[in-house]
Amino acid sequence: MLQRIQSVWLLLAALCFLGQWYPGIALAKSSAAGLGAFEDQQFLSSESYAVLIGSGVTGILCLISIFMYKERVMQILIVAISSLIQMICGVAIPFYTINKLGKMSQFDPGPGLWLTGIGLFLCWMATRSIRKDEALVKSMERLR
Repeated sequence: MLQRIQSVWLLLAALCFLGQWYPGIALAKSSAAGLGAFEDQQFLSSESYAVLIGSGVTGILCLISIFMYKERVMQILIVAISSLIQMICGVAIPFYTINKLGKMSQFDPGPGLWLTGIGLFLCWMATRSIRKDEALVKSMERLR
């Protein structure tokens, strides 16, 4: 199971997504103080329950998909759902909050958004590897 590269990609993606649960990780920073989430010039992941729940669910889905190595089509589906949830909860919600508070011009991405981007890239790499694995299995079945 762990000798397959997609398992490594999925484990690293899960670590990136679950890393947003660290209390002091900032999703975005601002050069000037503002209202709401930017009172301390930072938008922390712990200030948004949607981001926390979304990153927790996506991290757990990535971990679950590691153990579904016999059902590659279902594994691809779970990784795609995980990526979609993370794009909504990890990217769209923070950008909506930043735009709503009027801080888009002073926006500086924090480590939380970088973790989201890295995790989404790792999910893409895992999906690519799973598809290659599926193509290899199909080609071996044709030879048989």
